[in-house]
Amino acid sequence: MSLSTSLRYELNTGGSKAFKESRLRQQERIQTDEMMADRQNVVRLEKITNQRAGWHTNLEKASWNKNIQHQDKKIQEELRLAAKASLAVRQKALQNQIARDSEQYEQELHLKGKTFFKQRI
Repeated sequence: MSLSTSLRYELNTGGSKAFKESRLRQQERIQTDEMMADRQNVVRLEKITNQRAGWHTNLEKASWNKNIQHQDKKIQEELRLAAKASLAVRQKALQNQIARDSEQYEQELHLKGKTFFKQRI
């Protein structure tokens, strides 16, 4: 190898203008790449945050719907039990009314000297 060939690679490593310009361009590319990477990272993080917020919103809606359904079932059960209790109270009141009426009829018939027919077996 000749001396001019080996020096060609060593001469451009110093403070030449072309080397400085290429180094500046490289630094600008690196800065641009870093800036773009930072922007992409911000976009990625915002996307993840928005996705999580969407999930939470959907979970809140589903939870709210489940709570409403649970409350509806509870109300229906309470209404069923209230109707059952009301029926029992009315039946007992009717039984008492029938017993009082029967006793009154028996007293009225007894005053007239009559009675209800009761078959004895």
